[in-house]
Amino acid sequence: MKKTMTKIACVFLTLVMVFSISSVAFAKENVTPVILIHGLGGNDLYKNVGTENEESMAGYGLDVKTLLTNSAIMSEAVKLLSEETTPDYDALFEALGDYFKKTELNCDENGNAPEGQGINNYWTTPLSKHKDYWQDATNAERGIARQLCEIHGAKNVYAFNYDWRLDVRYTAKLLRKQIVDIKKKTGAKKVSLIGCSLGGAVMSAYLDAYKKKNDVARYVFVNPAIQGVDVARILRMDFKFNKKYILSYLKHMETAYDGGNNATLFKAIGAIGDYRIGVAVDNLKAITKNKRLIKKLFNVVVKDWIGNIPAYWECVAYNDFDACVKKMSAIGFLDKNSGLYKKISAYHKVQGRFNKNIKYAKKHGAQVAILANYGTRGIPVTSKAGNHTDVLIDTKYASGGATVAQYGKKLKGKKAKGKYVSPDKVINAKTCVLPDNTWFTRDLLHIQYHYGTEATKLICNMVCGKFKLNLKTIKKKYGYAQFMKAGSNQEITNIG
Repeated sequence: MKKTMTKIACVFLTLVMVFSISSVAFAKENVTPVILIHGLGGNDLYKNVGTENEESMAGYGLDVKTLLTNSAIMSEAVKLLSEETTPDYDALFEALGDYFKKTELNCDENGNAPEGQGINNYWTTPLSKHKDYWQDATNAERGIARQLCEIHGAKNVYAFNYDWRLDVRYTAKLLRKQIVDIKKKTGAKKVSLIGCSLGGAVMSAYLDAYKKKNDVARYVFVNPAIQGVDVARILRMDFKFNKKYILSYLKHMETAYDGGNNATLFKAIGAIGDYRIGVAVDNLKAITKNKRLIKKLFNVVVKDWIGNIPAYWECVAYNDFDACVKKMSAIGFLDKNSGLYKKISAYHKVQGRFNKNIKYAKKHGAQVAILANYGTRGIPVTSKAGNHTDVLIDTKYASGGATVAQYGKKLKGKKAKGKYVSPDKVINAKTCVLPDNTWFTRDLLHIQYHYGTEATKLICNMVCGKFKLNLKTIKKKYGYAQFMKAGSNQEITNIG
């Protein structure tokens, strides 16, 4: 009997050992999937999607060469540079309107994409199945995707592609669908999200709708459009043209934009000369003072091009929204009875809840990082052109509320004191929504992250790692402080 029990015990132990070994062998790898969310324009749009007539909607009306070779536009536009000639503004606006209308980029009056338009690469499979998307990429979101795949493994990285024109609340619903699908396929309890530019707004909308699901381990916001941009103030008729600011902006862009790869374009514009740019500025000022011309500019040039695109409206700064709506509805540019208005006003409320939502996520265990850049003057078309930006998004907005000095100036008095003040006295991060989870890099432009650089590796390690995301941990692990600067090859050093 004793021998029999011993044999049974041996067999039982053997089975336990075999089961344990096989369980380890067949268990799913304990890796949190990462989803990369691109920004505005980060995914190609198509007409006649899914049919034999499918074709790319390339350019979106922003092709400089095509604009410069349009005789109807240029015959009047060149007159802006001369005191001897006066442009026929009606003819110019009508020519521009015809040009932009042909892009077919605009949504309908309810903010929906025209029938047959959209994307052709909504993926629910990892980037190991889509190597052509990232394996040779060197810049922007695809360069980030490549870095993520190298650090985290392409089988654990996903790209969330979407029609970037649409209401980000709708896009957040699609993101929810992808997250549920990925969790089901991988067995993961949570995913990590990295949102670039408008992708940050998508993450904000996701937080607002689904934060109680508690299925996101990490939220990494990279130059996010979470609180809008001041250049959108043109929708409240805030126009201001300053020759000095324009020349300064062009000169800076020669070396700053895309590492100087487009220097020729900016030099060519600058070569027009101070005098002629000054003449153009005076002519532009004359347009902004003429109510009839301004109304025509919006309703003939802008309206049929991008006027009904929800995502553009959702980039209006929170405090400017009501003023923009008032001005644009008064001239017939925005219909407050439309589906478009319902969408953008709903997102406006989401925007106002961001601080509360992100604090909720952190309180309930999510790791959060917000990365904002500075060192570039704002786009010189509004009264806010003196703001520090990353070339597009104002630093104060991308960071969730930092106190930032005007470009070329420094903070003074109480604003320039405390542990969250940058050594160059430009930023006080104490007023950020999460001051211990927010980082700033000087001289690194909007989403211009290059594969293989220290800057890109840092943000990718933040989303892929298992360490806590806060100033103390990042300083200890990587040596980087809250305030950094980027060199010509995006090498990162602390601002001393």
